[in-house]
Amino acid sequence: MSLGQKIGRLRQERGLTLQEVSEGSGLTPSFLSRLERDKVNISVGNLRKLALFFNVQMTYFFEGEDNQQVGMFVRAADRVKLSLDDAPVQVYSLLPANGYMESRLIEALPGEGQQGFSARVGQMIYLIHGRLRYTIGEEEYILEQGDTLFFRDELGYEWKNIGDETAMLLSVSTINGGER
Repeated sequence: MSLGQKIGRLRQERGLTLQEVSEGSGLTPSFLSRLERDKVNISVGNLRKLALFFNVQMTYFFEGEDNQQVGMFVRAADRVKLSLDDAPVQVYSLLPANGYMESRLIEALPGEGQQGFSARVGQMIYLIHGRLRYTIGEEEYILEQGDTLFFRDELGYEWKNIGDETAMLLSVSTINGGER
């Protein structure tokens, strides 16, 4: 199934019109119509808007139809990039969307980082390379290469590469109740 067909199927399963998706995502109805018919390509930024609107991970649009496999295998060259090419923080999905767990490889230039809100049951951060300052709620942690941080509950978080080199970290999260 093509990307456009997946988007169209998701819209129809949720009982939405093109106009409703347009209003919620900021994309025009004509663009969405052409997208669903595979007449146009979509940028990463616009795909992110649709993922946010539909409340799915961006990897949802790329997962295979064969969900009967025992294991999931993704070659390094086939990872889905979740960030823009010129972003100071690069994020790659390591697994196809499965509704239970997210695994991401993240690279951040010196001085760069991210902030957000974790709606996960649990999240583990493993610092492969570099040095990070990680703040969860009111608590602050300094992570060195090889350190692991685990936290639970729904908390605001922020992290920043405080080293002189590009930091590389692995983020593994369990998704609340298996829902996306």
